[in-house]
Amino acid sequence: MIGATLLFVASLAQGAGTPATPATPAEGHESQPLASPLAAPEHGLVSPAPEAPAAVPHEAAPHGEAGGEAPAHGPAEILMHHVVDVRYGNLYVGALNLGPTKHLIFFMVAAAIVLGVIQIALRSYKQGQPTGLGAAVEALVVFVRDEIAEKNIGHDGKKFVPLLLSFFFFILVAALLGLMPFSATSTGNLSVTLGLALVSFLAQQYAGISKFGVVHHFVGLVPSGLPKALLPIMIPVEILSMFTKPFALMIRLFANMLAGHMVITTLLLLIPLMASISSFFGISMIPVSLGLGLFIMFLELLVAFIQAFIFTLLTAIFIGMYAHPAH
Repeated sequence: MIGATLLFVASLAQGAGTPATPATPAEGHESQPLASPLAAPEHGLVSPAPEAPAAVPHEAAPHGEAGGEAPAHGPAEILMHHVVDVRYGNLYVGALNLGPTKHLIFFMVAAAIVLGVIQIALRSYKQGQPTGLGAAVEALVVFVRDEIAEKNIGHDGKKFVPLLLSFFFFILVAALLGLMPFSATSTGNLSVTLGLALVSFLAQQYAGISKFGVVHHFVGLVPSGLPKALLPIMIPVEILSMFTKPFALMIRLFANMLAGHMVITTLLLLIPLMASISSFFGISMIPVSLGLGLFIMFLELLVAFIQAFIFTLLTAIFIGMYAHPAH
């Protein structure tokens, strides 16, 4: 179940990211040669030199040429570097680049870590008792099974435990992996969170259809005893609510994973921003920015567990709503 879920989401993440297109430098005006006195007209007068071309603006000067300077990298460019996905390969099929992206690579790394940790945990059992890493993994598995699946889905929760565990461990590992240097948080990509939310949506519909059938599942979305005059209003509302649940899961996870990295980057950018005013301000801002950034970094460790828990909990609640609509 873990491998199948991650493989499905990876197929959606493959299309994430837009290849960066290098900006075409502006073409400068070609200089025209000055008129030579030897080329004067027959009357002996020297032809006046042609009017000098207008100076090329600084922004339009070609990069790397004399007189042109590299464009300044402002806070916006640095922040977008942490948001926009890039491709690490060129694998074109027609006009479509199917090369792996940064978030896809770290998505696969996170999935491999999850599968590796589970295998190590299974091998750590000795005489039916877990040791070391297996004990920590078992504690999380029991917590998800007892406190999330069974309490929110009921007796039907056992068959959804593998899916909920897949969500919990993958989101946790992906968030922790994103805190490493030179890495990326794959759950900070909207395509990845869309894939996770889509899997959650399919599980929600499966919970209701497998128990009540297709017809009764969708008929049960409308509260019983509702006046018929309200049906034209309530039916579209209930259909819309089916899609707002996974949409909320997608945006919530994406925004929370992205917000922490944006805050850390902004805090560190205070140093060069203050240094542009005065060297004294820049030096005095170093301990403040580093201290606040380190605090947010430790807070991100807690956020990784919280977001994995919230996504798994909300998925279980939504599944329970379809499995037991009467409650």
